[in-house]
Amino acid sequence: MKKSLGFILGVLLCFTPLFHNGVAQASQEESMRIIVKYKEKDNYSFSKTKQKNKESVEVKSIKKNDFSKIKKELESHDDVEYVEEDSFFYYTSTNDPHYSFQKDYFQLMNVQAAWAEYEQTHKPTVAVLDSGIDHQHPDLKDNIVKPYNILSPSSMPVDEIGHGTHVAGIIGAKTNNGTGIASIVKDTYLMPVKVGDRQGAFASDIALGVDYAVKNGADIINISIAGPNKNNTLKEAIDKALKNNVLVIAAAGNNSSYTVEYPAGYPGVLSVGASGPTGGMADFSNYGDSVSVVAPGVQIFSTLPTSLSNSIKGYGEMSGTSMAAPLVASQAAMLKSANRDLTVGQLQEIIEVSSIDASAFPVRLGQVNAADSLQYYHNKNRIAGKNSLETSVEVAKKGWKTVSHSTISNGSRELKGKFAVLASNQNFADSLSVIPLAYKINSPIFLAERSFLPQGSISSMKEMGVDHVIVVGGEQAISKSVEKKLNDNGMKSTRISGKTRYETAVEISKFVVGNNGEVMIVNGKSYPDALSASVEAARKNMPIVFVESTWVPSVTKDFLDKQRFSRKYIIGGTKPISDSVQKSLGATRISGADRYKTNIAVAEYFNTTYNGYYFATGADFKDALTGGLLAAKQYRGLMLVRPSDMDSSTKKYLEQRTQAEYGVLGGRQAVHSSVLWKIDKILSGN
Repeated sequence: MKKSLGFILGVLLCFTPLFHNGVAQASQEESMRIIVKYKEKDNYSFSKTKQKNKESVEVKSIKKNDFSKIKKELESHDDVEYVEEDSFFYYTSTNDPHYSFQKDYFQLMNVQAAWAEYEQTHKPTVAVLDSGIDHQHPDLKDNIVKPYNILSPSSMPVDEIGHGTHVAGIIGAKTNNGTGIASIVKDTYLMPVKVGDRQGAFASDIALGVDYAVKNGADIINISIAGPNKNNTLKEAIDKALKNNVLVIAAAGNNSSYTVEYPAGYPGVLSVGASGPTGGMADFSNYGDSVSVVAPGVQIFSTLPTSLSNSIKGYGEMSGTSMAAPLVASQAAMLKSANRDLTVGQLQEIIEVSSIDASAFPVRLGQVNAADSLQYYHNKNRIAGKNSLETSVEVAKKGWKTVSHSTISNGSRELKGKFAVLASNQNFADSLSVIPLAYKINSPIFLAERSFLPQGSISSMKEMGVDHVIVVGGEQAISKSVEKKLNDNGMKSTRISGKTRYETAVEISKFVVGNNGEVMIVNGKSYPDALSASVEAARKNMPIVFVESTWVPSVTKDFLDKQRFSRKYIIGGTKPISDSVQKSLGATRISGADRYKTNIAVAEYFNTTYNGYYFATGADFKDALTGGLLAAKQYRGLMLVRPSDMDSSTKKYLEQRTQAEYGVLGGRQAVHSSVLWKIDKILSGN
């Protein structure tokens, strides 16, 4: 016998129109204001003109083009903690005239902040399995695709009761079209599938609706229907949808109980309960461990069939978990529209992990948060700062709480201390040969510009107990003024350098070379090959030295001859280092067709069992330099990827090594979020 699942439906036609003033960040054109934060002030206060020993924050107006220069100058002062832009904000709202009815519960979900961050690259399709839809509704009609009526396949899925139209509007009413209301996703296709009538819906009809949605290209299915009985037919249809990478979201039920209702209770379904307008669970919502998250579900304003009589034609309020679920479906569509390749597991993880205030709700997680879900999407396992200098600080914090005392020698001089290494973020040749040395003394690498070291780097060094900084390269790489800043902050500095990049690499290598008899050789102008060599060189106590494409500098040759290495590895193809150089050195070549394949060739050659991986852009060296050291310290591999894609050789390599931890080095410009989630899909099995 077929089991009936009753609709969750409560209609409240009580409106409270309020004008919404949101904010979105913008920058002014020619001039700008900056905020200067001073140190060691007892009370937080500020003014537009600093009064000595009084204000901790000062606001200044400067020319926009001078910002970088002034920021560096001010942050070089000992009493300045940081300098940042005094960001300009302006009033904004959507041009949808009834948005004011939505603003309170959108605020609970942090939707405005999400919109400020949101970039849509794809228009997903959300199937609405419900009572049908008003397909002529002005706020919906432009986005309706492949409507279908399970109950009467030859008829349009007309909505006699308004429930399906209301749910559809919550999910995908077109935003900024000058009509009606807004949706979180702003712009998505809606696939209305009528599976029920005034009384409710049969499980078999819902199952047919699920099948129809899957076969016709839905990315997400919303089911705002619930009942207490399990049904194998419906479960099998949902299982098929999940296997086809279609996210199923369902309302948890309105019985104010711990009772598990279906289809929300089936494994893999994102079950949504309802929260109230002032926090906590809505008094009607089901709860318990079977409910994944909650979303606002009281007096939700949305579309209704225009034929129904309301105080505002075509719109009205309803309450229920039926209304909470489509808010989450719209949030999921927003994420899917930012990255169409996100899997069901990834979408569910992003929504669930980014939920907030878990302790306030008797469900498995917390209340969904649109802005936090985007932040999680962009930043999962990412180690990054605003620039390469700040990223080096974040990498250092990830690997080192403190540094221990070390002693190193190059045969003629001995260095002692609790070390940090300071390298140039612009002169990669000097910087890249230092990773084995930093690994040997178990000390982090910080990056500096030629004449600028952020106060944040100094503070981090002090927190770790650093008292001696090894400065890598000549004054063209890092100036004496940076050394002075270190000295003024109580840290000794020692410079390791040569007249050329080849001499600098040799001088560094003299502190590294041991008894293992192995050395890495790379082209002094090819940083990707040096990065690929860095982790294995560090782990195996191998120095890294530089050669040219067709000749070996005398300083490098003398070093190699003196040390009489038993094994020499050339990293890179015949273009960066010729066959004649390889033959003259008697070296083993490890290479691929390009920098990414060479990166994998190194990992495969040494066949190291890694604890996980760090990923960095192969288009620049800065993040991979500091991250390569962290990778070596944590027994992880360093993988190079394109900023917006992954090489096929890298993908193949990772697919043979799944279920591994990973981290991404640098911001979104270095490694795009879409690449992060490709990595996640392979390594997390998501």
